[in-house]
Amino acid sequence: MQAEFCVAFRYVEHCSDARPPRTCGRRKNLETRTQVCRRIRIVEYSVEERQDVHITAKADWEPFKLSTKCLLTSSVAVNISAHGCVIGFSAILIPSLRRPDSHIHATPSQESWIASVIGFTLITGNIIITPLMDTLGRKWSHILSALPILTGWFLLLMVNSVGGLITARFLQGISMGMLGPLGSVIIGEMTDPKSRGAFLTSMSLSLTIGVLSTHGLGALFSWQQNALACSFISFTALLLIIYNPESPSWLISKGRFKEGEEIFYWLRGRGPDQESEFEKMVAAQKMYRNSNVIDQDLALHVKAKRFFAYLRLTSKKREFYKPIIIMFLIYTMFQFAGINVISSYTTDIINKVVGPDANAKFLMVMLDIERLICNIGAVYLMKILKRRTLLFSSGAICVLSYIGKSCYVFAKESNALPFESQWLPIALIALYMCSLTIGLSSIPFTISGEIFPLEYRGLGGGISVLALSFNLFSAVKCFPVLTNYVGLPITYLVYAGVVVSCLTCLYFIMPETKDRTLQDIEDSFRGVSPRDLKSTEPLNEHDKGELRRCSSHNYALMIK
Repeated sequence: MQAEFCVAFRYVEHCSDARPPRTCGRRKNLETRTQVCRRIRIVEYSVEERQDVHITAKADWEPFKLSTKCLLTSSVAVNISAHGCVIGFSAILIPSLRRPDSHIHATPSQESWIASVIGFTLITGNIIITPLMDTLGRKWSHILSALPILTGWFLLLMVNSVGGLITARFLQGISMGMLGPLGSVIIGEMTDPKSRGAFLTSMSLSLTIGVLSTHGLGALFSWQQNALACSFISFTALLLIIYNPESPSWLISKGRFKEGEEIFYWLRGRGPDQESEFEKMVAAQKMYRNSNVIDQDLALHVKAKRFFAYLRLTSKKREFYKPIIIMFLIYTMFQFAGINVISSYTTDIINKVVGPDANAKFLMVMLDIERLICNIGAVYLMKILKRRTLLFSSGAICVLSYIGKSCYVFAKESNALPFESQWLPIALIALYMCSLTIGLSSIPFTISGEIFPLEYRGLGGGISVLALSFNLFSAVKCFPVLTNYVGLPITYLVYAGVVVSCLTCLYFIMPETKDRTLQDIEDSFRGVSPRDLKSTEPLNEHDKGELRRCSSHNYALMIK
């Protein structure tokens, strides 16, 4: 009997929903219950075993996800490296054209056009890429963006006139304008919120690597050989793009939910956070598609009329115009902080600030190495610091560096220096380059990939990058003109004033985006608070799995 009670006790212990056993029951029933209990023990053991396997599989999946993201973002990074080569190429090309043995000669005005034309043609690339991003998709748009820059490199090898050089740079500027909004969107949509900032910062790092590559090659080879080497970087980027998948966000926006789901979970893994983000993204797009009239069978003039009405309505929405204003200010600050100015006129700036006796080529390469090191540090800082903290701290250092360089050059030109040393101006330029690289050149790429809602990501990104194009052209084109007319000290103060104005406006309107999902950022621009989102969640669950929320009005009717 004690043995029977023991078996019965074990049965109750492992089978919580079982009835209390009868001690006077048949031996056969107890044996049957014993077998059931053994099965329960086996099931419980196998569940634990499966949990261990799941934990091991999750640990194995994490490095796979990281390597996958690195592979996908490498196509954008390599393509941007080629664009860095384009920006830094003028610092090699223009001094070479000034040599007596050069077969092409340019006037000072033509030299400024060679350096700045890429900023002017960025607008053309922006106009081209804006509709392509939403119609052809991110992948095919990315492929098309690599073709003009390849054509430009090969054209540089064959031209014999200033007009040919400007035409080649014009094509390369189109490619840069196409990738400007596209690159940030691709990385922003392919990565998760925690690692998105670091991957978006890699765009600035890639740009630095490109500038360093072309400056380093320019110190050793002719500008024609430099162009040939840079063309291989663009070709490598094209090969990487071909093997990339399409963006899951774009697939979802086109109603291809199954394909988008497969790629989304392949990129991110599958967990509660990923499932919640995917469900919110699909729900938002389904709501948008249900209210959209583009796919309706309407006459062309009716569609056009409704499209322009849609644009008028969209332009009044906070989630559309506010990110554009923020990016306009960020891009203006970015260009007048002078990152492309110093990349295009490196040797000229070094000769004016440090002195004509300075080894300009050596210092140019050392500044690029410093820029690369600081960019690597920016990737780490982007993960631990908030976006606003990094932006305003680096912006303050940049403004102080501008003022320091202005005062030093003014004192030097006025013969008011108590002593002359190359180390002081070199230190000021190094501090200035550090502030540019750590925050001011990395934040624009990061914010542009996070701040736009999915519905307006192509249109809003294209419009905002117009500010990047216009300000790049203005900053690079006006710098030698202002330097010749008002002097370098006043030019530095003017550029510092623009940076201060933009930072002041951004302090009041730019939100913090670190570790937030794209949907969360989008909701914040719409004025939807977390409390509002909580109020839309279902309260009750029915047997059929449907989730409904009971309004206060319906509740009042039910209790009557």
